[in-house]
Amino acid sequence: MALPLSSRISAIQPSPTVALNARATALGKEGINVLNFAVGEPDFPTPQLVVDKAIASLKAGRTKYGPAGGGPELRKAIAAKLKRDNRVDFSPDHIVVGIGAKEILFHTFLAILNEGDEVLVPNPYWVSYADQILAAGARAVTLPLPEDLVKSPPIDVAAIEKMATAKTRAFVFNSPNNPAGYVLSKSELIKLGEFLKKKGWWIIADEIYEYLAFDSPHYSLLELFPELADRYILINGMSKGFAMTGWRVGYAAGPAAVIKLVKSLQSHSSTCVPGFIEDAATVALHEGARLMAPEIEIFRKRRDIAATELGAIPHLDFFKPQGAFYVFLDVRNIIAKSANFKTGTTMALSERLLNEYHVALVPGEAFGAPGFLRLSYATSEDTLRQGIARLRQAFAAL
Repeated sequence: MALPLSSRISAIQPSPTVALNARATALGKEGINVLNFAVGEPDFPTPQLVVDKAIASLKAGRTKYGPAGGGPELRKAIAAKLKRDNRVDFSPDHIVVGIGAKEILFHTFLAILNEGDEVLVPNPYWVSYADQILAAGARAVTLPLPEDLVKSPPIDVAAIEKMATAKTRAFVFNSPNNPAGYVLSKSELIKLGEFLKKKGWWIIADEIYEYLAFDSPHYSLLELFPELADRYILINGMSKGFAMTGWRVGYAAGPAAVIKLVKSLQSHSSTCVPGFIEDAATVALHEGARLMAPEIEIFRKRRDIAATELGAIPHLDFFKPQGAFYVFLDVRNIIAKSANFKTGTTMALSERLLNEYHVALVPGEAFGAPGFLRLSYATSEDTLRQGIARLRQAFAAL
């Protein structure tokens, strides 16, 4: 007898980025030379200083359960980092740590949302926002995709106003942005903040790529509008800026009531980050952006190489990224002009690129943006040039 399952959770789709990366990895194990631009993690090793601290901590016996929500030393280090880098003040009691920023973000949605609530999400958006919001019993209301990512404001307050309803409870945004690569400027943040301070919504700022801002500094909206502190939730972690994806350390800083609920959820789910990982993360936080400064410069160089090489492909449009490590390719003109590609979706196009040209990119449908492909340049320069050459060949064949 088939018993009923949760209709809400059944509506959630597996992460397409994880699935595509797994497919590319499987083809590689079959001996196929797949050039994988789907993965969303730095290709550099974790800094040796951090690894050495973890090993020393393991040898010292830091292998037992720790406190839910993060130990005091790690939370103090996060508070100090936020003061130093972001110029915002949070006490350790207003900080909670969990198994990656993804889990922390998920638990934050669970903590602040009720059945039927709506969350405004700028388009394009990170793949997990909408499904996490759905799992919390709410609905993601996505803003219209800008007509031109190069010339249009990445987040349009007029569009936010138009899409808001009496059910709106939160606004979530991500800068530097995955997948589009934009970094909200100080003036854009001021315009956004002036609008949001008039609204009674939770504000969730995903700042996971903060160290990867290439052309202008990253600003936290809270630095510019400290009066938003009673409803501002800052999400960050160690994965991108410290090359610690597999270590799974994320955190939120925000109002005490929210942090208390997230910590309670932690106590009933993953419980804690292992002590030896906490110690390693603490060392990394004390070092800050300087720890990966040479690697971030390499990302900047790769960004420039990708922009130059991609710019030579006819009919391909893209926004030159200002941060993170992705290029968001607008292939709508290529599809429209194609004589032998009739399906018309970037989901189908990404499958064709993988199967025929052995290049893995994430389709825009995963980010709410059909007609686009996301290319990650978190890979070697040689692989990057080879992959773009294959794309040029594939698009010419279309």
